[in-house]
Amino acid sequence: MTLKSMTGFSRCQGANSEAQWTLELRSVNGKNLDLRLRLPTAMEQLDTEFRKRLTTSLARGNVTINLNLKKEQTTTRTELNQEAFKDLLAAAKTASDISGLPMPDLGTLLNTRNILKDVDREEAEDKTEELYKSILQDFNQALSELIKARAEEGANLSTAISEKLSLIKQLTQKAETLEERQPEAIKQKIRQNIDLLKDQTIELDETRLHQEAIMIASKADIKEELDRLIAHVAQAEELIVKNEPVGRRLDFLCQEFNREANTICSKANAKELTYIGLELKTVIDQLREQVQNIE
Repeated sequence: MTLKSMTGFSRCQGANSEAQWTLELRSVNGKNLDLRLRLPTAMEQLDTEFRKRLTTSLARGNVTINLNLKKEQTTTRTELNQEAFKDLLAAAKTASDISGLPMPDLGTLLNTRNILKDVDREEAEDKTEELYKSILQDFNQALSELIKARAEEGANLSTAISEKLSLIKQLTQKAETLEERQPEAIKQKIRQNIDLLKDQTIELDETRLHQEAIMIASKADIKEELDRLIAHVAQAEELIVKNEPVGRRLDFLCQEFNREANTICSKANAKELTYIGLELKTVIDQLREQVQNIE
């Protein structure tokens, strides 16, 4: 299993006898999972379902969902509830006979509740449920395609990150074998500095010079930094094959890589080691750019 990117796009179109729709899912980098849904007013109840499926499938990223809906025009069809109207008419006639008042006009009778029914409205409610189901099916497809796109981009990132880790390892090994950072070379440089000081100074405390030399030698030693770089590379190589979101841990490792490279540059006692330190910082910056895309 390879890394997953936070970058991806998918698009799905659908239609039935009632409407046509287009679903677009876009995903870019984000510290957390940030969902932005743009749905038509009539489709707002899809919001909960969309969010539930997104939070189950994705861990990080700024994800935008656009649903464009175009409904077909329909004509309104009204039917008379004949049984209810007959009962109402009989009741009105009885009331008129008892009260001696005239019968209500037809318009008043027809405006009575449940006498006229909007057939299309009742059918529309059923059709809306069918529309929801159809859109949800297409959303599942679009989400699967988005996940696939993120996985494909993640595979590319995995290759790029592996190359950067390999470069860091090579530069670390190169620094390890530099003649200038070997203990004897460091001692020789310290001797030269001490001899130079003796030539220019009247009185020097030999004990203090010895202590300073030991301190300088200790500060110039970058073995711990090089060992930690190799350990960080090994840890990163383990992370990029895990079947889980590892972006945050890789980002933290990049900070540790950079810390070690900075220390190497500050301790460098030779031009060649400084060059390696600066090159390390360049590769680590490139690595972090890639890592910023990882879920």
